[in-house]
This record gives sequence, C-alpha cells and structure tokens, in this order.
Amino acid sequence: MIDLHSHILYGLDDGSPDIETSIKMAKIAVEEGITEMVATPHFIPVDKEINKETIIERVNQLNEIFLQNEINLTLYPGEEVFLSLDIPRLLDEEKILTLFNQKKYILIELPMMSLPKYTSEILWAVKLRKITPIIAHPERNKEIAKNINKLVDFLKIGALVQVNSLSLLGVFGSEVKKTAERIIALNYAQFIGTDCHTPRARSPRIKKLEKAISPALLNTLTVDNPLKVKQNEEIKIEVKDLEQKKMGLLKRFSVFLNSLKEARVEE
Repeated sequence: MIDLHSHILYGLDDGSPDIETSIKMAKIAVEEGITEMVATPHFIPVDKEINKETIIERVNQLNEIFLQNEINLTLYPGEEVFLSLDIPRLLDEEKILTLFNQKKYILIELPMMSLPKYTSEILWAVKLRKITPIIAHPERNKEIAKNINKLVDFLKIGALVQVNSLSLLGVFGSEVKKTAERIIALNYAQFIGTDCHTPRARSPRIKKLEKAISPALLNTLTVDNPLKVKQNEEIKIEVKDLEQKKMGLLKRFSVFLNSLKEARVEE
C-alpha cells in the first residue's frame, strides 16, 4: 500500500519528535502492509512555513536510516498545506511541495470548524495551474459532516478526497467515523491515508479496514489510486450530488411499483 498522508518526519511539526519515533512508526507501517509513504508535514502559510529543502533532506536521511535498519519502507516528499488565500502565490513561487514533489497533486487541509467562502476559489485556482487538489480528511470538518453536498461541490471542481484510516477506525469519535463511512459508501473518496503522527494512538494503522471495506475498493483507495498519483496519471471521477442519488433511488422504486401494478392488471 501507498500512504499519501503521514507525519513521520521528525522534528518538523506535531508528528514524530525524533528519529527513534520515526523508526517505530515505519516498522508499524510495514507490519500494516504499507511499503511507500509520502511524508506530509504541516505547512501553514505565515504561521508555519517549512522550507522545501529541509523536507527533502530529511526524507533522504530517513530513507537511508530505514535501509540500514532493514525497514522496507520508502519515503517521498510532500506537504499537507493548510487552506489559505496564499496557496496560488506559494505554488507560483514554488515554495510549497506537491505530493512526490512532481507538481501534479497537492494535499490541502481544510479548517476543522468551518469552510471559508474562498474555499472553492482556491481549489479552482489550483486546478487552473494543472495541479489537482486532494482534500485531506474532510470527514473532520464540521460543515461537511452536517451537509455532505458541500464536499460534492469541491469534487465537481475537480478536487479529490482522502479519508483517514483512523477516522474509519473511530479514533476521532463516532461522528467523524460516521461521516467517513458515509463518504466511502457514496464513493466520494479516492484515497485512504493514515495521517499518522505517533507510534501509539495515531499510528499508521490500516489493516483492520480489511474487515469493513471490500478488498477491491480497499485496493483502489490504498494501492491503485495512490500509484496513479505517484506516476502522474490522471484520476477521473464522475460525481452526482446526494439529491440526484436520492432521485435515482426514488425512480427505481417508482419503476418497481409500476411493475407490480402491471402484474396485477395482467392477473
């Protein structure tokens, strides 16, 4: 599996504090079936702007350490960029890292409590630069939890969605778990990532999802689609909003009722 969202790089954000912790996290990831992982430390415009070269350097260092310790995990550079009006400028100035540092996909984090009015505007601006925004753990956003169609609006712009494995495992509470399950059930997610921060409660766990998600879908969300990101391939999706989905169900039910009526007439 390829994990597109992790905080395994030590000493850069609220993730791993030291090399020893990063090694522990890497060992857990391998046990869970993860062989490749994008290191995505938080980038918060103005408040916490990490130098790209620092991330790349630390990725290379940890890859060497993993090799020396016979840990079969390969890291790649990236960032989890907090939503702001500065993102288009930062991309133009090449100050933020895209996933795999390939200028094709970027991981964007939404605020937890709200959805700024400029959210769609920024997603459009990213798409206009021929970069696809991937929204990190939208199930943790309060407004999306209340109205899932707000997420559909972003998908229609061309954004993609990454759900946290730990959300599906209930680590962030029942409401987040419920929203994450709904996003998966409606086929609104293209990726599952761990968003791991520690080797404890927020470790890179994903294997338990095999009991809850079909093997084919889990493979798509953790292997096939992340591989397309790595290989700079386009991921095409077709999205219908929730009301259209409901209408589809009503239409099928109506057809079913009509068929019953016709059967009675024939009798």
